[in-house]
Amino acid sequence: MNQDLMKKYIVDYGKDIYSFCVYLTGSRDKADDLYQQTFLTAIEKGNLDDSQNPKAYLIAIAVNLWKNQKKKYAVRNKKANIIYLEADNPEQLADGSESVEEQLIREEEKRLVRKLVDSLPDKLRIVILMFYMEDMSISEIAEALHIPVGTVKSRIHQAKSRLKERMSKYEG
Repeated sequence: MNQDLMKKYIVDYGKDIYSFCVYLTGSRDKADDLYQQTFLTAIEKGNLDDSQNPKAYLIAIAVNLWKNQKKKYAVRNKKANIIYLEADNPEQLADGSESVEEQLIREEEKRLVRKLVDSLPDKLRIVILMFYMEDMSISEIAEALHIPVGTVKSRIHQAKSRLKERMSKYEG
């Protein structure tokens, strides 16, 4: 693969891919490793194509690498489920257009949603992150994960239903 082309992809999509890796892993350290491995794998494969969606391809690589890492970890520790701590990434408050109380409530709601999304099974969490965080279309997600479009729609629906149910428990 052309080195200039890879630099272009890093500049164009690096921030989005890294942000996705942070949400996926729940840890900046693990995200750093996953991010680097994603681009190394893309370089090794050498089949990134501008006519396709390079961002979706890179995200698919990150998802596959993450799944493989989790499988290895589960085998080593003889555990089926691995729980990673939620990333400690408090965001700055808004520009002052709302009261401090409103800002705090909004930030608490964001943390709750992140926590609930993190608690979803991987197959649901990954499609939700790809759809909402990375603004990927359903067909792009299906292609990236090598699953039917109907399965992606079903998983998004299941995830939204579970999140809605869990949110109502917190509101009550």
